[in-house]
Amino acid sequence: MKNNTRFSICLLFLWMSMSFCLAAETYSQETFFTIESNNLTVKEVFNKIEKESEYIFFYLDNSVDLNRKVSVKARKEQVSKILDQIFEGTDTHYYISDRQIIISKDEKAAPVSLQQKGQTITGIVKDATGEPVIGANIVEKGTTNGTITDMNGQFTLTVNPKAVLQISYIGFNTLDMPVGNKSSLTIKLTEDTKALDEVVVVGYGVMRKSDLTGSVGSVKSDVIQKQAISSFDQGLQGKVAGVQVMATSGSPGGVVDIRIRGGNSLTSGNQPLYVIDGYPVTAGGSAGGSGAGQNPLATLNPGDIESMEILKDASATSIYGSRGANGVILITTKRGKQGKTTVTYDGYVGFQHVAKKLDMMNATEWAEMVNEGAETDGRPIYYSNTSSDPLYPAMSQLGEGTDWQDQIFRTAPIHSHNVSVNGGSENTKFAVVASYFGQEGVVKNQDFNRVSLRNNIDTKISKVVDLSTSLTISRVFANTGRENGDGGGNTSIINASLVMPPTVPIYDPTTGEYVRLNYLPGSSTVPNPVPYVKHLQDKGTIDRILASADLTFHIIDGLTLKVSGGADMSNASREVYEPKETYRGYNANGIAEQQSRRSSSYSNENVLTYIKKIGQHSLNVMVGSSLLYEENKTGSMTARDFISDVYGYNNLDAGAQWDKPNTGRSKSTLLSGFGRINYVLMDKYLFTVTGRADGSSKFGANNKWAFFPSFAAAWRINQEKFMKNIDWISNLKIRGSWGVTGNQNIPAYSSPEKMNTYTYPIGGVTSVGIGAGNMPNPDLKWETTAITDIGIDLGVFNNRINFTADYYYKKTTDLLWNISVPLTTGFGTVLKNIGSLQNKGLELSLSADVLTGPFKWNTMLNWSTNKNKVLEIPGYIPTQQGTISGHLKVNGSWLEPGLPVGVWNLLKTNGVMRTEKEWQDAARVADSNFDKIGDMSFVDKNGDGKISFGEDRQIVGDPNPDFIFGWTNNFSYKNFDLSVYINGSVGNDIYNVLRAETNIVSAWGNQRAEVKDRWTVNNPNGKYPRAHVLVNQNLLQSDYLIEDGSFLRIQNVTLGYTFPKVSFLRSLRIYATAQNLLTITGYSGYNPEVNSQGQSNLQLGVDYNAYPTARSFILGVNIGF
Repeated sequence: MKNNTRFSICLLFLWMSMSFCLAAETYSQETFFTIESNNLTVKEVFNKIEKESEYIFFYLDNSVDLNRKVSVKARKEQVSKILDQIFEGTDTHYYISDRQIIISKDEKAAPVSLQQKGQTITGIVKDATGEPVIGANIVEKGTTNGTITDMNGQFTLTVNPKAVLQISYIGFNTLDMPVGNKSSLTIKLTEDTKALDEVVVVGYGVMRKSDLTGSVGSVKSDVIQKQAISSFDQGLQGKVAGVQVMATSGSPGGVVDIRIRGGNSLTSGNQPLYVIDGYPVTAGGSAGGSGAGQNPLATLNPGDIESMEILKDASATSIYGSRGANGVILITTKRGKQGKTTVTYDGYVGFQHVAKKLDMMNATEWAEMVNEGAETDGRPIYYSNTSSDPLYPAMSQLGEGTDWQDQIFRTAPIHSHNVSVNGGSENTKFAVVASYFGQEGVVKNQDFNRVSLRNNIDTKISKVVDLSTSLTISRVFANTGRENGDGGGNTSIINASLVMPPTVPIYDPTTGEYVRLNYLPGSSTVPNPVPYVKHLQDKGTIDRILASADLTFHIIDGLTLKVSGGADMSNASREVYEPKETYRGYNANGIAEQQSRRSSSYSNENVLTYIKKIGQHSLNVMVGSSLLYEENKTGSMTARDFISDVYGYNNLDAGAQWDKPNTGRSKSTLLSGFGRINYVLMDKYLFTVTGRADGSSKFGANNKWAFFPSFAAAWRINQEKFMKNIDWISNLKIRGSWGVTGNQNIPAYSSPEKMNTYTYPIGGVTSVGIGAGNMPNPDLKWETTAITDIGIDLGVFNNRINFTADYYYKKTTDLLWNISVPLTTGFGTVLKNIGSLQNKGLELSLSADVLTGPFKWNTMLNWSTNKNKVLEIPGYIPTQQGTISGHLKVNGSWLEPGLPVGVWNLLKTNGVMRTEKEWQDAARVADSNFDKIGDMSFVDKNGDGKISFGEDRQIVGDPNPDFIFGWTNNFSYKNFDLSVYINGSVGNDIYNVLRAETNIVSAWGNQRAEVKDRWTVNNPNGKYPRAHVLVNQNLLQSDYLIEDGSFLRIQNVTLGYTFPKVSFLRSLRIYATAQNLLTITGYSGYNPEVNSQGQSNLQLGVDYNAYPTARSFILGVNIGF
């Protein structure tokens, strides 16, 4: 199944990459007509074909006799067969180009115009160099009368008197030309440089796209806003090559993990740097607590965004120095435009449901398996026809039992509303956006709400001074629920709904109260999830302010000074109360928690820019300085044993027992100087030199400062003289870059010695003292990543098709790692810079305007692969990293030089032992209860005849995909538009730890329905091993939990209609969207795009208690006033 899934997706991906090339041919091959008549005119046949298809006929008066009667007998025939019949024996010929059918007297004649009485115009269309433009559209403005130019750029068209011709072609500016008294026209089209010279935002400035020497991806607002998303980072999924987006949780406002060209660190952060309108975003995190938190980026409204640029290579990112190693995402928000004030409303409403429910055993099936396991293990059966225990009802009374997933899941509403006001004069422009977003979770008692207001103002104070201000105020308030947990009484709601036996009722039939906990036959415990979705209080709030102001001084021609100041402040709280109806609340007589976090960052940047062009030399020089101050304050309190649940989390002092309060404060400073030189020679030789020096308070006294340089060059080959006659190549640029960036994403005070408080029993009394909390390291410094990138940009047919390819190699040195030290130091580890790892990969992007007629089709396809490997960690002994589940005894990934990061080193299963011979040939396991016919066998790696985890484990899985891809298609016909977005991943494995509970063929918890196909005497060929009461621990430490996570997903489909004209409105568009519509995968869990262990590079691809993703259907409207 694993290889079949990957092979199927690869074949489908190959088909996708070829499909746009075959579009025109496919239409003619797949469009059929049935016409049977002996008395039709040629004109009537043409009309019938146009009415039943997208074909359009082009002809001159003298090219065809439209009134000639013809006989047509065609049943499900292609259009060419019909035309062959009606023109047989005549000198009329036809030519089919896509959906256009050109009729002529001469087989080699040029494409000509529609029949129409009036003035006949002939002409030729040329480009700026005098070359003919083939296939240019010539239309009489305001009518459907038109033609296209022939192979020589020539055309003939009959038009009305006083007509205006509109000439257009991909890659050129559209031209309107009055005909007047002329009968012959020579038309010169100018190249539309927008695609080539589009302004792209880069670090501390903007550049022409044609002048870029680095690797930069771009996503525009219209792409983001077609999706029903709570945060803009979700909108990046599959849109840019080399950018991998993984949902840590499918909950409303859940955290998203983004990797740009792989992860560079083992213990430090791997998230990119986010910069909004020039200011780094660092604050805004949730307050923490015992459950999952919100995504800090979800405080920002996606509707505020104009564009996002993703900086990937060193030429683009080194300007951010010690924060650029993981890539940089530059976000530009919408700003005011000169002109009449406009008001726009964008809104939608819809509903969501769980995209996939897991098929679990019903009560009867579960009881039969448990009894079967009891017999296997020599125990009395648990379920009989005479039982009266409410936890173990009589078999005859079981039936289907309780479907616990149905008890926690729901169909949930989602809605979004944005009102924007935009306008201004020549001197002052403004953009104001007010928004509200509300999303209820598909799990009951969970939701996410955001209210925000953004105000951007640009003012020209004088001829030499400009002022730009931005202010965003937002509040997020959400109910999150118990999303996390590690089994047992502390499990998550999702886990409990799957593992809770269906034989157990929601309420105890003897008391009418909730069945709070089920003591399973396998000695495990699972709490009732229903009280959590009905009574748990878990409210999180984040208030955030983003403010900035820029003063730009135009000193002399080409020289500007920009002085900027900004602040990012957030105040987050989390209030939790677990009442006595819940399992934990019942045992503690109520539990209340208060969590808080106040984060703030303040920045000042001063940037001097000089731009000058002298002849064939263009120079852009930028130098600047930056100061960033960050501060965080946290606090937490927990109380329990309440006399009543009525207090909730509002009065912690009502609790009789208190945990020790915790508070903390940290601050850090980053001081920087930076510069960049861009030099362009003859508009074809491009050079960029960048440097940044950073000084950070986070690092040791001996390594406070570091310098991060980069060098890049590019050659626009299409500007060379020898390319002059290759006019089908519009753009050809080869570029290369090398540079160094850093990663300083570690907690403050990691280098100096910290003092902690400790408690000591002295004379029977607990005393508090202060002692050293860590081993200092004055040599601590940032991780350093050196990046080499080689790329090519190609545009052909006037940039109708564009292709980009990049190969990169990244090597990260001075990895931050906790090294073991002798216990005589008083500590177990110390944080040091040691070791290295690499990432290397290939990125391909292709975009094309496949069809440009009345029916338009634009397609964008990206594909990327990244391979990483740990190079060295001196003194380190390879071992498993961390624990995923303590109660299951499932450990984390395996870290070893020479291997990729995140791989799993486990036992390898060798199939169910079905016969006596298979049992005799298998290696023996330590626990004889799991070493019988019907049990699982394992590969004896060292060949000693017995299975030992330490000796026989091997690499059995890798969470890193072979490649990822995204495919976007935009179609339009008249006033209709359709967009389809597909993304996928191939070759990644998933550590499905949930299988350790639901597929273990054990009485530890309810099992997947597929476990019914297990080994029994009557079913010796069953897929799964025989049933037990207890768990085969070897299965929990084997590839039994590893699955192929390859998938292809139709992520978004949007169909819209724009009304041509509404008298009292500026514009009106309605649309319908389906989100997460279809997923093709062999993965058995809720979602193959899973990363439930958060953003750690060491625990990628783990699925344990993951919140399922939702499928959404929405209706929306865009109204312009």
